[in-house]
Amino acid sequence: MDEIEEGGTDKDIVLKEFYDGFARTLENAKTNMRNIKKEMEVETDIVCENCGKKMIVRWGRHGKFLACPGFPECKNTKPLKDDKDGSEPAVKVELTGEKCSACGGDMVVKHGRYGKFLSCSNYPKCKTIKSFTLDINCPNEGCSGKVTEKRGKKGRFFYGCSNYPNCNFVSWYKPVNEPCPECGSRYLVFKQTKKGTFYKCPNKDCKYVKE
Repeated sequence: MDEIEEGGTDKDIVLKEFYDGFARTLENAKTNMRNIKKEMEVETDIVCENCGKKMIVRWGRHGKFLACPGFPECKNTKPLKDDKDGSEPAVKVELTGEKCSACGGDMVVKHGRYGKFLSCSNYPKCKTIKSFTLDINCPNEGCSGKVTEKRGKKGRFFYGCSNYPNCNFVSWYKPVNEPCPECGSRYLVFKQTKKGTFYKCPNKDCKYVKE
């Protein structure tokens, strides 16, 4: 701005340089920026009387409310009850026993469009969230992460590492902390088919199967 004022540069050039970069950043944000409010949606046990789907908690300008996940086909909404007057809570809280690293509140399990995750119970005052990990060590050698259950854009569940993107482990089947006795693979995967349930080696060249 000082250079423009002193005549050292042209304002149109400065504005063009700014908006070219800003436009690219804005376009990237439209695709990749996280929608925290969307992720914080929680399914309840309350059934929508119009279409039969389980209603979810959403955030609006005036706080939380219940809405049908079938929107826009079903536009049913209702106020979110609390249990201060002894009524049944609208949402069942699943405690983890873990404390929030930011404020010390209880971390609870919540369900988002990409699967389970942990959130501070003091939300929205505290917005701490973290991956929901299974008690399974990451199979990649040298990685200290834990396996997380995630859900893709098409709704299919898969398993990845909590250290992503520093670790690229991914599997469509739930990994098990048990090495393959035939090829030495660091883990097996759990599979369920019409023939039954069994453990299988993820190595395509290994045929090991354990019932």
